[in-house]
Amino acid sequence: QAVLPASQFKAKALPLHVNVTHTPPSAGDDDTVPSTSADPGQLGTLTLVPSSFNTGSYGWKGSKRLTVELENDTGTKEKVQVMLTINATVLNSKNAPSEEEKDEAKDTNGEAAKEKEEEEDGGEKDAE
Repeated sequence: QAVLPASQFKAKALPLHVNVTHTPPSAGDDDTVPSTSADPGQLGTLTLVPSSFNTGSYGWKGSKRLTVELENDTGTKEKVQVMLTINATVLNSKNAPSEEEKDEAKDTNGEAAKEKEEEEDGGEKDAE
């Protein structure tokens, strides 16, 4: 459940980095060289930055133009341009409180605690 207001998320979230490749991830052997260090299928990298979306949600977004090589019907290789766009939305962030709502909730909780304390004291503070 998202609890951070969008402004706090954008202030504290770090960018995400995505490697785009034809090479599948390694099986997880500790002795193997990471596929990102010498990947023959590497197409590019993409950085996703913290953002607020028009829907009211927040998360990360980024886009980049990549060149992908394909084999056509005659067997020759052909390069195509691809626009890669990624939105990574924090689940339930659309329902996250705004800064004002979060401050109001703190104030309301503080007042409720004070009222409860006064009730437990039997209203002695009011009598003084």
